[in-house]
Amino acid sequence: MNDNRQPTDDLIRGLAAQAGKGASLSLRLSIVLPVALVFSILAATGVVVMIAGPRSDLMQILPTWTFLFKVIGMVLVAAGGFHLVWTVVQPSQVPRTVIFLAPALAFLLTGALFDRSGFPLLGVHTYSVLNCVGTIIMASIPALAAILSAMRAGTPTRLSQAGAIAGFLAGSVGGLAYTIACLNDGAAFVAVWYSIAIACVAALGASIGPKLLRW
Repeated sequence: MNDNRQPTDDLIRGLAAQAGKGASLSLRLSIVLPVALVFSILAATGVVVMIAGPRSDLMQILPTWTFLFKVIGMVLVAAGGFHLVWTVVQPSQVPRTVIFLAPALAFLLTGALFDRSGFPLLGVHTYSVLNCVGTIIMASIPALAAILSAMRAGTPTRLSQAGAIAGFLAGSVGGLAYTIACLNDGAAFVAVWYSIAIACVAALGASIGPKLLRW
């Protein structure tokens, strides 16, 4: 009788242990990931201030739609990226990329298609595109490092995918920080070049993710 009950008892103990680990993992991630996100925003903003500095008329444009479009767009992208990071570090979760990114994609695409600002796609200055993409990428580097470090608290399995998602979130944080310095107020400019910068950081994350997330 005891022999028959032994496998059942072992199974129950194993399931209980796994449940405890799952609860512990969720608790740990609920602390580590938000802290990493806050640090990333502060670090990215600091880099933007050091490299480009806030635009001189920042206080005047804060309530305008052209500025709010950039901020709302990047907040939506970052929110989707954060949800993806949260799921990719938990083996039981499946990243639903389309669902998480749909609001951001719809918002940016709508803004680009109905952009009537008249601002050129290549920006108002000769080096607008290079300044935009380059600054966002540089502002994203400390954010990428922080997010990858935080993701090590979880158990990501597809490391290239996890690295790309980390880069995506870091790039969106860099884009959000760059809004205070960006002189190009066209919605199409933001939708195209900010997205390209974010994609570059995502590619960087995919390349280094397998090395830094290995466990």
